[in-house]
Amino acid sequence: MKNRIVGIVLAALMVVSVASVSTAAEDFKRWSAGLQLMYINPDVDVADLSVLDAEPAITGGLTVEYFFTPSISAELVAAVAKHDLEIADQNLGSLWILPPSLYAKYHFMPKSKISPYIGVGVNWVKAWDEKLYLPGVGSLDVDVEDSFGWAAKAGADIQVSENLYLNVDVMYLSVETELNVKAGGASVLSGSDIDIDPWVYSIGAKYRF
Repeated sequence: MKNRIVGIVLAALMVVSVASVSTAAEDFKRWSAGLQLMYINPDVDVADLSVLDAEPAITGGLTVEYFFTPSISAELVAAVAKHDLEIADQNLGSLWILPPSLYAKYHFMPKSKISPYIGVGVNWVKAWDEKLYLPGVGSLDVDVEDSFGWAAKAGADIQVSENLYLNVDVMYLSVETELNVKAGGASVLSGSDIDIDPWVYSIGAKYRF
C-alpha cells in the first residue's frame, strides 16, 4: 500500500514537471522559502500498551516550495519536535521526532491575494532519544522504529507584498510503525504496532522569488 502511494505521488510530480514546460515562458516566481510556527498534536494508539500517549508540542518549521506552474507546486516541509510521553496521565518520558514530508500541491486561485491550496504526499518519521520511566520498574529501553507513510494538507497563502506571504496550514501525517520496549535487558514489547498520526497546525511567512 505504501509503495502504491509513493508511486502515485512520484507520478504526479512527473506529470507536473512535464506541464511546467508549457508554462516556461510565463512570468511568475517559481521558488518559495518559509518559516512556520507549528502545533503538533499526535493521536497515539499502541496495540499492546493502550495507556501510552504523547503530549502535543510547539516547534518551528521550514518550508521550501517550487512552482511548476502558477497552480501546481511541490513542497518540502521539515521540523524537529520533542514530545512528552504519558502513561495513565502521568508524564513519564519523552522522545524527539524528525517528520519531514513532501507534497504535490494544487493552488485554486494563484493570482488572488488569498490563495487556498490542497496537497497530498509522503512523510518519513525518525524518532530518537526515547525515554520512558515506570515507577517500581525503573528506566525502560524504548525504540520507535522509522516509518514511511502518506500525508495530506490544506491551507492558504495570503499576499502581503510582491514577495512576502503569510501562511496558514493544516497537515495530517499517517504514521504507522513499531514499538520495542525492554526492561533490564528483557523484552517487554517487540514489534508492537503503534500509530502516531499527528495533526499539525501552522502559521508562518513565506518569501517568493
